[in-house]
Amino acid sequence: MKLSKENLINIAVHNIDLPHSSIFDLPEKVIQFGTGSLLRGLPDDFIHRANQAGLFNGRILVVKSTTQGDSSAFNTQDALYTLCVQGYSNGKIVDRQQVNASISRVLSAQQSWSEILETATNPQMEILLSNTTEAGLVEDKGDIGDNPPASFAAKVTAYLYTRFRHFNGDPSKGLIIIPTELVPDNAQVLKKIIIKIAERQNLNPEFVSWIKEANHFCNSLVDRIVPGSISSSKFPYEDLLAIMAEPYCLWAIETDSETVKKQLSFAAIDPAVKLVSNIEQYKEIKLRLLNATHTLCCGIALLSSVEYVKDFFQVPAFDRYIRHILFNEIGPILQHCVHIDKVDWEEFASAVIDRFKNPFLAHRWHAIALQYTTKMKMRVFPLLAPWYSFQGKPPVGLAIGVAAYLLVIREAASGRLVFQDDLQPKLSQYIDGLKSTHALLSDKDIWELSLADYPEFSNLVQELVEFIEVNSIGQAIEKYLKINAY
Repeated sequence: MKLSKENLINIAVHNIDLPHSSIFDLPEKVIQFGTGSLLRGLPDDFIHRANQAGLFNGRILVVKSTTQGDSSAFNTQDALYTLCVQGYSNGKIVDRQQVNASISRVLSAQQSWSEILETATNPQMEILLSNTTEAGLVEDKGDIGDNPPASFAAKVTAYLYTRFRHFNGDPSKGLIIIPTELVPDNAQVLKKIIIKIAERQNLNPEFVSWIKEANHFCNSLVDRIVPGSISSSKFPYEDLLAIMAEPYCLWAIETDSETVKKQLSFAAIDPAVKLVSNIEQYKEIKLRLLNATHTLCCGIALLSSVEYVKDFFQVPAFDRYIRHILFNEIGPILQHCVHIDKVDWEEFASAVIDRFKNPFLAHRWHAIALQYTTKMKMRVFPLLAPWYSFQGKPPVGLAIGVAAYLLVIREAASGRLVFQDDLQPKLSQYIDGLKSTHALLSDKDIWELSLADYPEFSNLVQELVEFIEVNSIGQAIEKYLKINAY
């Protein structure tokens, strides 16, 4: 039995949340560019649950922008799919399934562009979502009159221009545009590109004004691990679109408009949807507590042959280390220097532990080592200046992570570890026995800052490298965290 609207009545199981029949009568209020797992596992999840609760009452028209992949399953399954949420939440295992009915239909831009443009005349259409990867937020030389326009931004421009003309520039018919691409100021980037396209193609100047004044471009940040397709063998039906996601989720949307907040009524379904005037706080929390922690733990795991992130906690010293850097070093930096409330960063730090321990995810440390040096430069080293603004002693947790990184890049240089690091050629002059640790950490061409400004930290890193070479990374954690309590 295939998953479909017709077959829902035949799914007689109690552990799968099924959609209410009334959902299928809801109007299309969202146009979404992208069929990927992240969109289906995060924004579409919130919208479905809000529809179930009667909070949003709108469905999603999805545009398949590329020719890659097969979307026929969306047609045969009436765009229904199962979302399995699995992992830890507040220290407890979560394993739940729901059939998501947020998507009304999926149209191919290549085959149905005129039909897609026709939906721009729908007065109930309110929101435009996207996740086209970073490559999507670029300008090209294509024409919005092409069938379809080549780039994502040109497609959006054509869609908005169709809407502008149909409603004669009615300022109440603009859209709320929320890109989820991992690009800084993603909505403002898209807005600038759309305006450039409109001006380059000599479109009605009033259209440019309408873009600026009638539409709300909202920067956003998404955070949820959605690995992708999973087997439906454990379900009492066949589902070719089933996906898995971790319990943790965040969708921070930047807006000051009360009108926008009212229209984004799905936000009421989950406090993980944040409608805030500035999303920078959430970007900083994610970058430091999640991403920097990943980077700091990566070298420790690789030196110890720990393959998966979830196995990191099986070593007591490593469990202690990650809790130390989260709650004793990075968290206090965010509190003292970025003025993030303690309750906020502690909540996120606890969630990081849950996310790392997720037994349903096979996340390899080797994959996290990709572009290791750049990640260390962007995520970890910027923590030093704020740390020393309120602390006199060097941050031993950060020092252990940096020492592990230095030993890992030596292993990579010898060929014993293999991962892509574009800055590795610049590191080669310092690799020999790591005798030049101070020189390496002082190279501004690599780090864009000099750790010579933090001699105690640099000395501690060198000391740790020498200790780990003779002993082990686990012994280093046990010894140095004990004698360097704050």
